[in-house]
Amino acid sequence: MDTHSPTAHLDSLIVETPEDFRVSGRLYTDPDIFALEMKELFAKTWIYIGHESEVASPGDFKTAYMGLRPVVLSRDETGALHVFLNRCRHRGSVVCRAERGNVPRFRCRYHGWVYGLDGSLQGISKHKGGYPDDFDKSQFGLMPVARVENYRGLIFANLDPEAPGFLDYLGEAKPFLDTHLDRAPDGEVEVVQGAHRTEYRGNWKFQAENSTDGYHGDTVHESFFKLIAEFGNKGGMHGAYAEADLEDIFEHRMTGRSMGFENGHGIWESPMTADGLAGLRNGGFGDYVDWLEGRYGLRRAHEMMNSMNLVIFPSLAILHGQFRTWRPIAPDRTEVSISFYKLKGASEAYNDFRLKSYQRFFGPAGFGSPDDVEIFAFNQTGLQAEEVNWILLSRGMARETMDNKGVRTADSTDEAPQRALHRAWKQWMVR
Repeated sequence: MDTHSPTAHLDSLIVETPEDFRVSGRLYTDPDIFALEMKELFAKTWIYIGHESEVASPGDFKTAYMGLRPVVLSRDETGALHVFLNRCRHRGSVVCRAERGNVPRFRCRYHGWVYGLDGSLQGISKHKGGYPDDFDKSQFGLMPVARVENYRGLIFANLDPEAPGFLDYLGEAKPFLDTHLDRAPDGEVEVVQGAHRTEYRGNWKFQAENSTDGYHGDTVHESFFKLIAEFGNKGGMHGAYAEADLEDIFEHRMTGRSMGFENGHGIWESPMTADGLAGLRNGGFGDYVDWLEGRYGLRRAHEMMNSMNLVIFPSLAILHGQFRTWRPIAPDRTEVSISFYKLKGASEAYNDFRLKSYQRFFGPAGFGSPDDVEIFAFNQTGLQAEEVNWILLSRGMARETMDNKGVRTADSTDEAPQRALHRAWKQWMVR
């Protein structure tokens, strides 16, 4: 570490010993740290922009963010995908204001500069007399993002031309991403429903940490589990919980594992129960279970049906049939965007079952996501008591194991993924 680096002082804000792991509350409240995150972290890591199915046809576009930077994902006339900064090269206005759509070209609403679907500058309004006749439009197209990777339909981008390749960055988390996608009989997923968004008054790291947190569910989502215990699982939760006593449900949630990977990725995994598997078979989806078992074998197929929350650092989670992203807006303000995806090749009935399960727990009127964002706001409020400096993330350190590839595994309620996230935060921020 360069002790003269402008970020060197951040090293003391994360403390790790063999028995202790804690982070300073300043990581969630300090405006200067937030500004450095936008510069050092969200500009130099791989950020999920969208899925190729969201821009399936020439002229399709989707707007997104890389930290605070607005970007556009577009498909041009040849079918090629592009990611560029959503900023007119003239006076700085965003060129594309809509969330999604289809256009023949992009036109800045301020002064009418026109750009192609590939970002090239095609026209300048009232050009004659205002600019030289030999004005070189090729030098003023929308600025492309330095690196773009399409991995099995997921589009990631990186502003740093010297950043490690995406697969190197993904590392040992890759098999878990593949598992989510391999659940589709055609090997592909499809985003067809758009997204729903929630904004909360709290730091972006709360959502990043919580997406692989197996410790909070029994308390934060207690009302949901009480409903299951009383009325059963008739609406479906991917077969995760069959009608059962509340204590049985809580005991099941103690099974499984949590994992932390290099570069900040993490997993929370809970096994599919025998009752849940039977529920799928008896509920009309035996053909899907049969396909999965025939394709991957009995043991692997049942592993693939586990609940598996994957976080790809810093701002994507894949869980329960959804792509979930979080956009930092300010130290105490974050937008969460959730998009449901279909399994291509699976029956419409099974995808509809998955969608209803998603809506029941994660939708705008669901039992899960509204609970979570309320807790994030409570966290941010509590951090205003600055006299209490530290947030503790040491749960399960004594029983955590690490293999020769740096993968750390712990119990399902332990904080191994959260520690991995903050190690990566320190890696990218303290240089």
